[in-house]
Amino acid sequence: MLGLYDIHCHLLPGVDDGAQSIEETRELLRLEYEDGVRTIIVTPHYRVEMFEPEMARIYQAFWDTCDEAEALAPDLKIYMGCEFHANMDMVETLKSGKRPTMAGSRFVLTEFREVTPFSYMRERVNALRVGGYYPIIAHAERYECLRAQFERAEELARMGARIQINAGSLLGDMGRQTCQYCRELIEEDLVWYVASDAHNPKNRRPNLGKCFAWLERRYGYSCAKSLLADNAEKLIQKGVRTN
Repeated sequence: MLGLYDIHCHLLPGVDDGAQSIEETRELLRLEYEDGVRTIIVTPHYRVEMFEPEMARIYQAFWDTCDEAEALAPDLKIYMGCEFHANMDMVETLKSGKRPTMAGSRFVLTEFREVTPFSYMRERVNALRVGGYYPIIAHAERYECLRAQFERAEELARMGARIQINAGSLLGDMGRQTCQYCRELIEEDLVWYVASDAHNPKNRRPNLGKCFAWLERRYGYSCAKSLLADNAEKLIQKGVRTN
């Protein structure tokens, strides 16, 4: 299918552990386009004492990436986002504009440590909601506290969080148990977004075309389209910042 959306990927050159050069960015964009992706939210990491690039540097990388997308295909749209590693100051950081939300919306792609206690995850989700933001739980399948008790993902959804899983996890790249957990989340209607979390053209490549085909075979066209296009389109419609 053409017209897929990728809302979680690390395509900006030289700002985190994703693409390390404009050449890698160019190749990642080509792979995304060949997969049928036509809209991308780039989500460079922000994690205190690990990934703290200056916003001026990020925006330069963003505009360079937009130029590459335009040269590749005029119908390939790029939006700014951020994968925000949860901390106690995140609401203040967002309100001050020091880090961007997802495509200028009130949605925040929120990452945690894999061994994060559920009490902390729930508290940070609540803080974001009280602050007027909607957390998207990045690669929810990674967190031990969620896999340990399935109802915890349901609780976060009731609080207003949205669940994102990685396409590779769903396709089995992270092992059978992780794959099964992803499938259970989908079957319980808890997943809003499937994204690539692509980092480079070698071992962490975009894979949404393959994932769409798998979802369509197992769950039907409507489900695949919702998870890889429709829900992301609604997110972007709520935003204001484009390329």
